[in-house]
Amino acid sequence: MGSLDAIKVRQGLAQNMSAVVVDNGPVAIRLKYTGTGTVTSVTVTTATNLVLITSDGGTETFTFATYTNMGLLVDAINASNYWEALLLDAIRTDETTNSDFVTGAKTVTSAGFYDLEIDTNVAQDSDNEYIYTYRCTYDRNPGSQKPKGSHRVRLSEVIYNLDVSAAEAGGFRVYEWDAVKKTETLVHQRASVDATQTTISFASGEKTLDAGFGNDLIVRLRDATSITDAGANFMAVSYTRE
Repeated sequence: MGSLDAIKVRQGLAQNMSAVVVDNGPVAIRLKYTGTGTVTSVTVTTATNLVLITSDGGTETFTFATYTNMGLLVDAINASNYWEALLLDAIRTDETTNSDFVTGAKTVTSAGFYDLEIDTNVAQDSDNEYIYTYRCTYDRNPGSQKPKGSHRVRLSEVIYNLDVSAAEAGGFRVYEWDAVKKTETLVHQRASVDATQTTISFASGEKTLDAGFGNDLIVRLRDATSITDAGANFMAVSYTRE
């Protein structure tokens, strides 16, 4: 009965979430300063490095030649005594060396974080496919104390309009992130559509796509040739967190 009660409580507290990403909008990594001093600067140099300078930690440089993918970079930042990093609109194998990040100095957000955004017309994955991504997760903030292991997300709908080179088999994908194994598994794919508003509904005509407890769902559009910046580009994701 206890388990049934827990399920009912979780369902009763479920929240319908929605998010829209546009060109250069996906946040690959979100940083939180955990030191006791002050932050001098957070700077990305395209295809080169991430430099974090604080009053108590000094200068910490993370070179992309060493930390060649997002997983390695996030792990290295989390090994710092002064920073915490959360992987968001990316997967661990995405390359840092393929001009993934929007270059320049990063300013702190109103929530107290530093966002490393993706340069969406040049970013590529480990297969050299251009990528446009959003992660459905219970909490997109690093340092959260929420017990993610008892929660899950359920993807209901994706609407997008993206200027890719052409329709591509498997160009629309959903991965499930296993928080325990630290792996991403492809759980859904279908052909992409070029420069046409397209709706993919998992709640109508298809089973709602659920992640396992504690896991995330990563929605991705990709193209072998190009993703071109355009004013009409967007990806809107609707999901439930419970």
